[in-house]
Parts: sequence; structure tokens; C-alpha cells
Amino acid sequence: MSNKDKTWTAGTLKSRGWTEELLSSLLPPAQRRYFSGRRVRVWRIEDVKRAEQTEAFKSGQVTAVSAAPQPGAPVEDALAAAGDILRRSWEQGGPWEGPTAALAERYHTALLRSVPTVGWAARLKTGQSMSYIDSFLHLEEGAGKEPLSGVFRHFVTAAPWIGRNENAPLVRKLAERYAAVLLAAAERELAAFALAQPEANIEGLLAPGAFPVKEVLSRPLSYLYSVYYIPRAIRSSLRLLVALNPKDEYPRARAMERHFILHIGGTNTGKTYAGFQRLRRAKTGVYLAPLRLLALEAQETLLDMGVACSLTTGEEEDCREGDTHVAATAEKLDIEKNYDVAVIDECQMIADRERGFAWTRAILGVLAPEVHLCAAPEARDLLVRIIESTGDTWEEVRHLRKTPLVCLSKPVDFNHVRPGDALITFSKIGVLSIAEDLRQKGKEPAIIYGALPYSTRRKQMEGFLSGRMQYVVSTDAIGMGLNLPIRRIIFMETEKFDGFERRELRPYEIKQIAGRAGRYGMYDKGYVGAIQDPELIRAGLEAVTPPLQQAVAGFSDLVLTVDFDLLEVLEVWNRMPTVEPYVKLDVSRYIFIIGKLRENGFRLTKEQELRAANIPFDETEEELYRLFLHFLDVYRQGEYPDRPGLGGKELRNFTLPELELLYRKLDLYFSFAKAFDIDIDREALYEERETIADQINQILLHNLRNNIRFCPQCGAALPLYHTGRLCDKCFRRHYLARNARSRR
Repeated sequence: MSNKDKTWTAGTLKSRGWTEELLSSLLPPAQRRYFSGRRVRVWRIEDVKRAEQTEAFKSGQVTAVSAAPQPGAPVEDALAAAGDILRRSWEQGGPWEGPTAALAERYHTALLRSVPTVGWAARLKTGQSMSYIDSFLHLEEGAGKEPLSGVFRHFVTAAPWIGRNENAPLVRKLAERYAAVLLAAAERELAAFALAQPEANIEGLLAPGAFPVKEVLSRPLSYLYSVYYIPRAIRSSLRLLVALNPKDEYPRARAMERHFILHIGGTNTGKTYAGFQRLRRAKTGVYLAPLRLLALEAQETLLDMGVACSLTTGEEEDCREGDTHVAATAEKLDIEKNYDVAVIDECQMIADRERGFAWTRAILGVLAPEVHLCAAPEARDLLVRIIESTGDTWEEVRHLRKTPLVCLSKPVDFNHVRPGDALITFSKIGVLSIAEDLRQKGKEPAIIYGALPYSTRRKQMEGFLSGRMQYVVSTDAIGMGLNLPIRRIIFMETEKFDGFERRELRPYEIKQIAGRAGRYGMYDKGYVGAIQDPELIRAGLEAVTPPLQQAVAGFSDLVLTVDFDLLEVLEVWNRMPTVEPYVKLDVSRYIFIIGKLRENGFRLTKEQELRAANIPFDETEEELYRLFLHFLDVYRQGEYPDRPGLGGKELRNFTLPELELLYRKLDLYFSFAKAFDIDIDREALYEERETIADQINQILLHNLRNNIRFCPQCGAALPLYHTGRLCDKCFRRHYLARNARSRR
């Protein structure tokens, strides 16, 4: 039972000094409830305590406070008289200047407009009306437990009594203090709002027309700022757009009362499972994952449970008729759709410089009253800070590992790897080379790396799950939620190239990957080791991962509403700082693509330019970039682009890199068609991608060595796009030796 529903009986009230006369005069009619088989009178504790603060209760005399009653006066006359009292009280105190006075005047205007609408309140008891006035007057001294909006709403309902009792001492006190009360309340509200949102334009918020005045009685300033002021002001203010607090980009979410459940734990602790159990019971819901494979796994699980669930990712869609749930990658959240429950997985990704914006957008903007966030411990404080900035509520559930993780103290011998081992390296060529070495020893591995088509990756995982393959060779792609029955994680190397430099693995990377060992229900323990430098792995596991400090924020969809050139908006937005704890997404890719579109003579609307820039493909890969421009050129001519073909070459003659490139071309074709609402034969596209994925899988299973080139001098595997016959090391040695001979 909530505090609002708790009650006291007549016996309890009489022990507190109440009489029957006071009960009938100061409290609303009693409720009737059964206690021990008897029907007794009860009153809400909240109403009782409010009435006990009135002068009438303290003096014990009701008649004295009802001076000059006019029971026969029409309600309309009483309301008009109340309005005149408030109007005169305000006008006698002014004029005032500044934001505090402006907000107080909004309160006054809203109260005056509300007075004529509360004729029904004439039936309120005298004590009730007086207690509401008392609560209003106490605002001058400080805010009470009741929200300001509640005090205002109750105060307005006292208008009939005020109009009929103009000469009562309490009404005279109200007339004297009315303006001061509004100014004090306004000052506190503005101070709290400025503290919570220092970057907000308070003067703009309080300008005429910024929000419907009637809303000020029922909504906090943060709501009025996000829901009314921002969408109106953004259309003409580039400065406001680039300085916008990310939480204000989602007015519909700010208008909701959302509750967050934080599932905090390390890898393999069951936090996602806990959120998923609530999702499956909801009438409608959405699951957001970092990987298409995890979204697909969620869809299949829900379908097996009899829940109609669709799938949407950057690569494909599977829309089910009559669906109630959707599983998607984080970037594909429909921000305009309402759900009963949302589950957002791997929320520590919010700090990722390339993809973190999708988690920020989902957490700030998902339209669900119940939101489950699954995250690593280092993300906890940052997530709480973001949730509290929105005014939403939260609770926390801690999840612990059910199987201990043991770090092996000695280096692992590659020749003695065991079934159930996952061997981790950090390059595609490393994965393929190690897999081929295992195969030469009669050990069949499953292969996982980032560029592998999802369908192929899934087939490899199924091979391991079924027992046909007893080993896994993978990049760090295995660390993100792929639930495989792995007994030992073995690091083949303890350094990785991160796109900028070759560096040692960081503790959070080690923990994310190592945590995949020892799946609960299959193994009593999980083990983690390394071919070399096991001390670094142990240190990484024992290190305290520092808490995340920043969330990555993307640019707002509101860029389409401003009266400025899109490229200008993005360039200014990219240069401007944002509010803490956010850091802006680097939008140089958007600027580059939109700039190139214009250089090539494409004249698109702002929405079309943004759609084109949002299509996920690697623009640094020349063939994909040329294909993207070709699609746009065909579309500009009013035609639909054709699906990329084989170019007259049989599929079985494609190399592994060529097959992977062809698959990426088909992904680009699908994404382009989706972005520009082009009707394509999705079934044929799906079948062709599956055929390519099957061919890649066959190479990984049976013809891997022929797709890896080796240096004839030292036998080292060559990168798949390496053009020379020798590896770089042997080429330099050969080149130096040849130069030395020529000098002789």
C-alpha cells in the first residue's frame, strides 16, 4: 500500500485531539473499511496531517474561521470574487523584474485562468479548503513534501471558499502574502532547474509563447523546457541546436514517467537473461543488442516461446505480421514507437567512440515505462548520472558469476590445446592461420572474426555447439555476448592493433573476453591462459576497471528541422563542445560523404543527404564507394539500382576476400534500398547472401589453406590482400642482399 492510501481510524484521530465537530468540518467524508469483522470509519493520513496544520485544528474552534460566510452566494460570484482577490494582491505588490518575477507571473496567470474552472470545488469542506490555503502559504517558507504542482492544484480548488469568505483572517493573510509566496516558489524552482541544467536558456524558456501557461501548474520546468521550448526554438536557432543537452532531444520520452532497472555484472553473470525474462512476459517490447547475431538469437528465443517477434538490423529485416516484440541492433531502435518493456544490452558500449551514440540515444529516447539496462560494473555510475538527469527513477540488481574463473599461471603449449578451448588472436589472418595449423594436426576448429558474414559465423558457432568442431579460433568478436560452451580462453597474443597503434590489451578487454570461459550449467570452473606473458592476463583480470566517465552523443534528428544548410549545421556541431558527461560523436564521415555527394553533382534534400550518410559501409574501400555513387546516380535518374552480380564469374572460383567483398556489396545494396524506400526482391537477396555465406563456410571447412598464401622463404602466412610473393621481412632481407651483391 502506498503512503497516499494509508489511513487512520476515528479512534486514532480522537487520541490525537480530534472531535466530531472537527472531523466533520476539517476532513473529507470518511471512507468505510472492515476491521476484525466491523465496518469502521477511516481517513487518509495525508489529509489528517494537512488539516492538523491549520489554525482551526490548533485552536479547536471551527466557527471562528468561517467569518462572514455567504452560503447562498452563487458559485460563479464566489469564483469571480476569488479571482479579484488574487488579481489585486498581485498588482499591489509589483512591478518586479527578472526571471524570478517572470516565472511568478506565469504562476499567477495560470492560477487566474484556472479559478473559473473549479466550480465543482464548492462542495469541499471548510477544513479542506483552509488546509489547501495553508499549504500554499507555507511555500514562502520552503517546499514541503508535496510537489509544487500538487500544492497549486489544491490551492485553486479553494477558490469558492476564498470568494465566499473574503473577510476571514486566513483570506486576509492570503491577500497580504500571495505575491511573496509566488516569488519564493519561483525562486526555488529556478535555482533547482539551473543547478540541474546550467546550460539551459532560462530567459528563452520564460519568454511569451515558450509554453502553454496552463502547463506551469502541473509540470516541472525541465518538462516545459524539453517538451515545449526546445522544439519551437530549435527551428530558428543554430546556436541552440549545437549547444543542446542530449536529453532534451527526446521530448516524448521526457514527457513519460520511465523506470530503469540496472542489471550490473561482469561477463557470463546472467544479467541479460534476467532482463530477457521480463521482456518475454510483456505485452509489447524491444530488445537492443550490439550484434546482429545476438538480435537474431533473441528473436528466435522469443519465437520459440510463442511471442511474435520481428528482427531489424542494418543488414536485414524480418517483419512478422501481428508482431508484439522486436529484436534489433542498437542503431535500429524506432524512437517513435511505444513499448511496454525495453531491454538494452551491453550498455557499457555507451562510451564507444564509434557506436556509443546508439546506446545514448536508446537510453535517453526509448518510449517505454520500464527499461532494463544490462551493463558491466564500470558503466554503473555513468548510467545512473544520465538517468537522474532525465528525472526518471531507477533501481539496481547486482549479478555475480556462478562459476569461478581461474587464471593459469604457466604459459599454455599450443601443441597441447584441449577440446573446449577458444584460441584468441586479433587479426583475421591470425585466425585463419591458427585454424589451418589446428586442422593440420587433426583438430577441427570453428572460426569467428568480425568481417565474417553473420550467416557464416552462425554456421561456425552451430558446428561448435553440436560437437562437430571442438575448438574455437576467434578475434575479440567472441567477447560481445556470444554464449558458447567454452572451457578455456587461451590468448595467442597479448597485443592488438587498434587502428592507430599496436598496444597491450587493456584490463576491460581481457575481462570481456576471458569471461566467456566456464559457461554456467556446463562447467564447474572457467579457465583463462596465454601462450606467452600470462602475467599480463592475470594483472588484467585482477585490475580494477576505472568507471566510465563519458557517453558518446550523436547529433540530433532535429537538424532536419532547422532553417540552415545541413553541411553547415554538421560542421558547426562538430566544433562545439557539449555538456557533461557527454562527448560528441565525430561526424567527419557524415561531412565527408555529404561533401562528396555535392562535389559529384547530387542535389538531394536534407533528409536524403542524411539518409545517404547514415548508410553503413566502409567508404575507404574503393569498390564499395564507387558502388555507392553508382546507386545514387541510378536513383537520381528515377530508376532503381540492380543487385550486384558475379560479373560473369562462377561463385566457386571466388577467393575468400572476393566472396567477403561481394557479401558487403549486397549488404550495401540492401541498406541503400532501405534508406531510400526502394522496393527490392528481399527473398532473392537473402538467398544469394546465404549462397555466398555457404561458399565462405565451405572454404573455412575444406579449402582454407588454398585461400591463405604463405611466404615461400619463411612459411609465414601472408595477409589476404598482400600483393607480393614474399612477406615484408623476407622481402627486405632479399632486397638488402641483392643490393649488397650489386655493389660488389
